[in-house]
Amino acid sequence: MSWDERQRAMLAEMGLRLPATAARPAGVEEATAEPAEALPVARTVAAPPARAAATDPAPAAPAREVRPGAFAALAADELPSAVAACRACGLCEQRRQAVFGEGAVGSAQWLVVTDPPDDADDASGQALGGEAGRLLDRMLLAAGQSRRGETPTAFVTPIVKCRPPRGRAPQPAELDACEAILARQVELLQPRLVLALGLQAARRLTGLAEPLGKLRGRVHRWRDLPVVVTYHPAYLLRSPADKAGAWDDLCLALKTVKTLET
Repeated sequence: MSWDERQRAMLAEMGLRLPATAARPAGVEEATAEPAEALPVARTVAAPPARAAATDPAPAAPAREVRPGAFAALAADELPSAVAACRACGLCEQRRQAVFGEGAVGSAQWLVVTDPPDDADDASGQALGGEAGRLLDRMLLAAGQSRRGETPTAFVTPIVKCRPPRGRAPQPAELDACEAILARQVELLQPRLVLALGLQAARRLTGLAEPLGKLRGRVHRWRDLPVVVTYHPAYLLRSPADKAGAWDDLCLALKTVKTLET
């Protein structure tokens, strides 16, 4: 079966143009999501200036401090605020906002775990925004997934929820602290597959200190879930020639999920 025009348009957005007779890789279903152009792009809206109160306002209640062991008992509606109040490692000292994640609620087909938040994510509190986020949305749509819309099927979250200073890699203690959050997200979302975007997410989830190129192209395991590794969208914006390799990784993810269904 050949790609339809909508699917070709999605792949073209990733920088991949297929010949007219290109065949669909084995195990890949047609995407049913709306075209990428229909995706709403989240925008950060500045809050209006606060009016002076007639009397001194009551002091705000201090944020409840949450330690890693507490995450395991939290419900889905409690977890985001607990992450915002988390002080399990030193990254909390310099964050502006913790980045919980975005996507499917209740259950997800794919859990997409990215490298740590960048400065823009830290400012907005949103996972993977800007051009890199728009490319990720197009990649997901080409694979029949989405993190937005009426019925999202994927959830996107960073490997650590707070931005490490100066863009450094997260330290082992920081990764350990955030794994308690990620583990609870897995329990609540019950995904069928984990897609790791970028070297830091890939190394943590695979437990291997190999280059990204060696981690790609095979299925790993983390918490009894299949893990497929691919490039981070920000890298693909700098190195568009590797988009074809990213598409191969998405096809591997689709094939892996298809195998689980049989």
